[in-house]
Amino acid sequence: MSGRARSPQGRASSPEHDAAQRQDAAPAHLSNPDSASPREAAAWWFARVHSGRMDDAGRAELARWRQADPAHEREFQAMASLGEAAAGLPRDRVRELFGGEIPVRPALRRRRLAHAGLALAACTAAAAAGVGLWRLQAPQAVYGIRLATRRGERSRHALPDGSTLELNTGTAAEVALYEDRRVVALLQGEIMFAVSADAARPFIVEAGAGRVRVVGTRFSVRRDGQAVAVAVESGTVELSSGRWWRRSAQLLTAGMGAGLAADGGQTAARPVDVAALTAWRDGRLVFKDAPLAEVVREVNRYLAQPLRVGDGRLNALRVTASFRLDTPEALLASLPHVLPVEVRRLPDGAAALVAR
Repeated sequence: MSGRARSPQGRASSPEHDAAQRQDAAPAHLSNPDSASPREAAAWWFARVHSGRMDDAGRAELARWRQADPAHEREFQAMASLGEAAAGLPRDRVRELFGGEIPVRPALRRRRLAHAGLALAACTAAAAAGVGLWRLQAPQAVYGIRLATRRGERSRHALPDGSTLELNTGTAAEVALYEDRRVVALLQGEIMFAVSADAARPFIVEAGAGRVRVVGTRFSVRRDGQAVAVAVESGTVELSSGRWWRRSAQLLTAGMGAGLAADGGQTAARPVDVAALTAWRDGRLVFKDAPLAEVVREVNRYLAQPLRVGDGRLNALRVTASFRLDTPEALLASLPHVLPVEVRRLPDGAAALVAR
């Protein structure tokens, strides 16, 4: 008869398995990350991600937590950066930071991920003890500001480094300038960036799972939920995405665009009409042979009350037109001049397009 014990579910148990189970629950005192500080919760989630035991439900909950507050995303990214730094430390140094022997980790599919166990140990210890390594990886910003526009509003902001940001309708972003880098977290909406060249301080735009890195260039980034679109007017930008241990990246030059789909997958670089995509900066919306459904989605970003399509067959109509944004309601009056439609007012204040 084997001396191996049985778990309550009937699965074989071993010291290695028990250690993995304990680590998967670490930190032990944290049962609900929503009740902890962003830094403690980030350490807890980082441990779960690298435990090898995270299921689809856990990944969905992590995505919800990261999107719930910009501070959550910042702390999680800082934790990942600290993990990368700790991965290069000698094992004795990791053991010292951890305060003892490193728990046995479950077997992971990739050897490189197994090495991340060292990073996790140092990362968790540093977060718990507040050692100087954390401060090294997460220095204080020398300048920070939160920018936002309401529906239908546009604004322009100049940063102390000489860069300018033009915000389109319904945009929210956080700017942090450090001594060695410049970071903008785009939470939603669209921004046209004119980045002042500074080779010693790269300019980074974080938009959901996407990351755009430049030194000096002009480009736009749009974020709709988890979908991201990048268009380059001049210069070169790097668009990257994916987990820190397996990121994919592509370079975009002037006149090119790419992005991330809602599921996080990158779209291939392709030529785009940057002038048309960013015509909102001059107070215009430009459409070239666009389906009516797309036109309505864009127009609704600026209207106080949504425009609806009363007959689904109208969505197949193609539109080539330029509309002024100064008076969004005038968009509705313009549509019947370029399409065989009428605008009908509804009792709730919205408007609907019907066939003429």
